[in-house]
Amino acid sequence: MREQNLQRLILKFALTTALVSLTVLAPKRLSAQAAPTRSREAGASAFVTYSRLDPDYSTGGNAVTVGGDYTRFFRFISPSIEGRFKTGSGPAVTETTFGGGIRAETQIKYFHPYGDFLVSDGLISFAQKDYIGSNGKGSNSSLVYSFGGGVDYDFADQWAARIDFQSERWNLHSTPNVTLTPSIYSIGILYRFRLGRKLD
Repeated sequence: MREQNLQRLILKFALTTALVSLTVLAPKRLSAQAAPTRSREAGASAFVTYSRLDPDYSTGGNAVTVGGDYTRFFRFISPSIEGRFKTGSGPAVTETTFGGGIRAETQIKYFHPYGDFLVSDGLISFAQKDYIGSNGKGSNSSLVYSFGGGVDYDFADQWAARIDFQSERWNLHSTPNVTLTPSIYSIGILYRFRLGRKLD
C-alpha cells in the first residue's frame, strides 16, 4: 500500500513538473506561432500518451493510449467527438479498452482545459485464473464507462502537450457482482490538423 501511494505521488509530481517546464521553457517564438484555434470552424486532432494504470488488482502498470477527435469551435465551449484505444498491463492484470464519447473544452490563451465522458468495450486478462472476476477463465469483458479530463498546452504551431486523467468503471459480464474502478494518469503529445474555413 505504501509503495502504491509512493508511485502515485511520484507520478503526480512528474506530471506537474512537466507542465510547469513546458510553460516556462517553451520558446516564445514557437508559442507565438500556435494556431489561433478560435478562428477556425472545425478541427481534428490525434494524440498519443504514456499512461500509468492504477488497477484494482496488485500494483500499477504501464499503458499506452492513442486517439483522436473532431471538434467544432465556438466562442466559449467547443464540443468534440472522441475515440480512444488504451492497452496496459501490470503484475496482476492486462486491460484493453476501445471506444469513444463526447468531450468539451475551452481555451485560455495557449491552454485548453477539457472534460470528457467515454463508453468503451473492455477486455481484462488476469495473471491467475483464481482471481475474483476471472470467472475461472483468466479473462473477462465489460462495458466500460469512463469520465475525466485534462489540459492541452499549445507549445508550437499545431502541436500541444497533454496531461490527462481518466476514472473507469468496469461491470464484468461473467461476474456481474464484481465492479472495478481503475484510474489512468497520462502525459503525451497531440497534433492538430487544419480543417474547415476561417471564421474571420
